[in-house]
Formats: sequence, C-alpha cells, structure tokens
Amino acid sequence: MSKLKIDAWIKAGYKLLGKEGVDGVKVERLARILQLNKSGFYHYFGSMKIYLRSLLEYHVEMAKGIAPEIAGCENLDPDLLLLMIKHKGFFLVESQLLLKSKPVYFSAEADEAGKIINKELLPLWRKDTPLPEDTAVALSYLNIILHFFYARINSENLSYQYLHSLTFETEEVLNKVMDEIYASSQKIVRRTSTD
Repeated sequence: MSKLKIDAWIKAGYKLLGKEGVDGVKVERLARILQLNKSGFYHYFGSMKIYLRSLLEYHVEMAKGIAPEIAGCENLDPDLLLLMIKHKGFFLVESQLLLKSKPVYFSAEADEAGKIINKELLPLWRKDTPLPEDTAVALSYLNIILHFFYARINSENLSYQYLHSLTFETEEVLNKVMDEIYASSQKIVRRTSTD
C-alpha cells in the first residue's frame, strides 16, 4: 500500500514539475491534489529536498525508458515529434529543469537524464539535419536546438502542429548557420592561399 502512495506523490509532483517548475511543487498543493494528509508526505519523504531528489531519480528512469523509443525513430518529423507528445510530461520536465526553473539542488540527475536522451537524439538529428561531424560540436548544436525547443514549449502548446513549425524554423536557422560557417571558412581558405 505504501508503494502505491509513494508512487502517487511522485507522479503528482512530476506533473506539477513539468507544468510549473520546482517552485510549483508544494507539499500543501500536492496533498490537496491527491486528497491526502500532508503528514503522509513527510512520512514517506521526510523533506522537500529528499522529495525533489526522488522526482529527479524518477526523471532519470523515465529517460532510460524513453531513450530506446527515440533510438527506434526513423525520422524527426513525424516520429520524434509524436514521441514527444506521447511523453509530454517528460519533455515538459526537461524544459523546466534546463531552462525555466531556478537551479535545482540535484543538477547531476537532471544532467544524467539529458545525456541519456541526447545519446539517442544525436544520430537522429544527424540523419535529418546538417550537424557537424565532430561529436562534441554536434552535441553543442543539439543542445542549442533543444534549448530552442524547450524554451518555447509548455503544457498548452505541446502539439504536433506546434512542434512541426518549430522543427521547420530550427532547420532553416541551422541551415543558415551552416552556410555562414562554410562561407567564412571559404574566405579564410582564399586569404591563406593568396598570402
């Protein structure tokens, strides 16, 4: 019975974390949502700090479950976009943890979830977009792209149409950046060959 109640506290907090960030996760609010006594929260978790750690550990476990699904995607659009909608809660939490919330005490767990996801996202993005060959540089580009997405999504607009428009916009920007880099490198080559 206590495992079910612990899971209920975790899932309710995770949903709030995705919608409102760390600041939205409050004991009284969770108790009201779950229609449980606040004392149960303290019985199971002891403190908000321990509870937040539990939420982030849950987030890492979610990442481990979603990563193989990302690896199975054939393309960004529609496969990955539909996967993002399917796992809306996870991607909203990622958004909150990376950009929208005040720094979390346990950034290692938040970073771990991101690394698990990025490992599977990178080959998919490389397949569909002109990312650099150098893995470190490609990951930097991927992080910029993810920040672009995460900064703009929320629980109200996370739909296929919106993600599709963001993907199109991102590809246009990335292509322009890559064209500029290529043009700059050509100028450097010409300068060094005339010297």
